[in-house]
Amino acid sequence: MSEETTKPIRLLIADDEEDLVTFLSHRLRKRGLDVTMALSGAEAVSAATELTFDVAVVDLKMPDMDGIQVIEQLKAMQPHIEVLMLTGHGGHDTAWEAGRLQAYRYILKPHDFEDLITLVHEATDHRRRKMKQEFETRLDELMTGTTSPRDIIDESEKLRREYEQD
Repeated sequence: MSEETTKPIRLLIADDEEDLVTFLSHRLRKRGLDVTMALSGAEAVSAATELTFDVAVVDLKMPDMDGIQVIEQLKAMQPHIEVLMLTGHGGHDTAWEAGRLQAYRYILKPHDFEDLITLVHEATDHRRRKMKQEFETRLDELMTGTTSPRDIIDESEKLRREYEQD
């Protein structure tokens, strides 16, 4: 897991506004982030079948799938992903639904770019803390069982690979 801190943040941006996605991707890449663009919900879901992301910025309103559906599918495929819901059409119901799906934050358009950068870093840190805690909990459970030392070594190595992959 220590290598993960040196890797660039893997970010997925899903929004049907091509100019916005291109602009944000360009600026975020200049900040050292590894950005994948998706111009629809289906593209975002497809990208998540190929790559693992730390954070996704997902627009609420897209023609093929709404952001809620995208978040559901992303979380099903990559449970550790953190999601920032981006919308210009927000309301209490949407904020509640995003929270139910464990979106890290709900951002209204137009947004400040520096605030977005800060939120992406905060979401990444939150993701890493959660993964570390989960890893340690699973390792503790393994160590307190009645497992042989060889099985403990094999299982802990399996856990380490699982979390490093993510």
